[in-house]
Amino acid sequence: MTFSATEQQAILNKQVQDWTRELKRVADLIAAAKGGNCALVMISSNDADYSDVAPELILEDALRVNPHGWPAGFSIDLLNQSTWSRKST
Repeated sequence: MTFSATEQQAILNKQVQDWTRELKRVADLIAAAKGGNCALVMISSNDADYSDVAPELILEDALRVNPHGWPAGFSIDLLNQSTWSRKST
């Protein structure tokens, strides 16, 4: 069965909606297990220049991390680290 580009995009959009719903459910479970308030977010860039940028750099740019690093007093866990970061940690 062959799908048109429009049909393929509709299928992908539906899948992303389903996955996002599941991630929200899992995020609720993680927050409850941690026993405290936490913000679990998904950050997507609308800029085509970010299409090949590692998730770590997207996160840093979105949160405007300054040259001094992450703010003190917060625990930052990026769930989808790039392959390069996983090898270096």
